[in-house]
Amino acid sequence: MNSTKSAFSIIEKELRDIKGKNQSIIAGHYCIADGLEDLSNEGESEVHSFELGLESFKYLKSKGNKVSFNLWINDIGVDISFRKEFKELYKIPENYLMILDQYDVKSSALDIYFESSVRNRAMLEFRKRYKVSPEKYTLFNSNEQSLVRCINNDQCEISESKTAYTIMGPDGNPIVMREGASVKCNLILATLLHLVYNKHQSEDIIHISNDIYVDRVRLGEYVASEVYNLKSYCHSFFCDEENSYKKDWS
Repeated sequence: MNSTKSAFSIIEKELRDIKGKNQSIIAGHYCIADGLEDLSNEGESEVHSFELGLESFKYLKSKGNKVSFNLWINDIGVDISFRKEFKELYKIPENYLMILDQYDVKSSALDIYFESSVRNRAMLEFRKRYKVSPEKYTLFNSNEQSLVRCINNDQCEISESKTAYTIMGPDGNPIVMREGASVKCNLILATLLHLVYNKHQSEDIIHISNDIYVDRVRLGEYVASEVYNLKSYCHSFFCDEENSYKKDWS
């Protein structure tokens, strides 16, 4: 808890200057998949992110603000035949419940988002937007080497010789929104931000995540702005198991 208090001081400096009265926090994101135990709810950085999110939640509440806490769960690793039942039976894990109790926050205060559901919504949103404004998207063969998907092409599943629908990214390379029948990480994260804003009309979104996701968050926020015209201001913080820091993309 001492490391959380120390790391929160970095975040508190930003929250102190927030003028709006309606914020949404995204923190504690974790994965459910064999082989990704370090990124599960037991992962040190994931736990630290959750704690920092709750520190932020309590701080903003103390200012009299309206604040939502959003927990995003990567359930793509759950077998597809069991995924529907998994979501219906989902319960916040015990170690997260213990942390909620320490902060005197009820589990019912958390909004839960599953990545598989957000991915499905991203596909629906993309189809709608592409139908209305196809000129906003540039099409490539998915074998094109300049395409940007998640972090890099070595770590992202590529659909060979499919159509890739892209927008121009902040670094001058095309970012893939959809490839073949699949939407990609940047659009999925952008859709999460879009959904959080639509539900809470958040003036600010405070996103605190494991620092392995810096590039993903950067591009996700960019896509949210370009595709969804996101009206929230995003405050991006990253942490390891002890520390935290802020990133600005300008």
